[in-house]
Amino acid sequence: MTDAGFPERLAAAQAGERWAVEGIWHELHPRMLRFLRGMDPQNAEDLASETWLRVARDLGRFEGTEFEFRAWVFTIARYRWIDSRRRGGRDPAVPLPIEVLSGVAARDNPAQDVEDAAGLEAALTLVRKLPPDQCEVILLRVVAGLDVAQVARIVGKRPGTVRVLQHRGLQRLAARLGPTAPLELGKL
Repeated sequence: MTDAGFPERLAAAQAGERWAVEGIWHELHPRMLRFLRGMDPQNAEDLASETWLRVARDLGRFEGTEFEFRAWVFTIARYRWIDSRRRGGRDPAVPLPIEVLSGVAARDNPAQDVEDAAGLEAALTLVRKLPPDQCEVILLRVVAGLDVAQVARIVGKRPGTVRVLQHRGLQRLAARLGPTAPLELGKL
């Protein structure tokens, strides 16, 4: 979304213009889904849906820049994840039988989708092995593309603490990957 036309796009989305809502969704949804997969792979799709429902409900009241908007969306996603963890103890999930999904149509290039998903899942699995606070900070900084101040507000920590958590998390990832493996977290 990093363009000068964001205020117009936001106003159009708030007015219900389909093209603007779709543009915002296409820009943010993949990042949000990767963030949520990093936090809770089994419930990421549901959490993303809940997040977009909340965004749609409150979009008319949002005021701010595009970076503030991104932080707002990821804050909502994080709260949906926290609520899900709380519910998880009370309402355990019931697995869906595979037969129900057999009629779902494939995308244009399912082989590429599987390959992309496998690489992404491998990276997210590695990130999930970090301590929870480092995992969350890495996902918000790298996947969501938020700056230190935004992440600090979202997680309720000081910016210096966020920088330290990010540094320590990246150091742990680098150590796990070894000296010969490139650390390409920007591709998460």
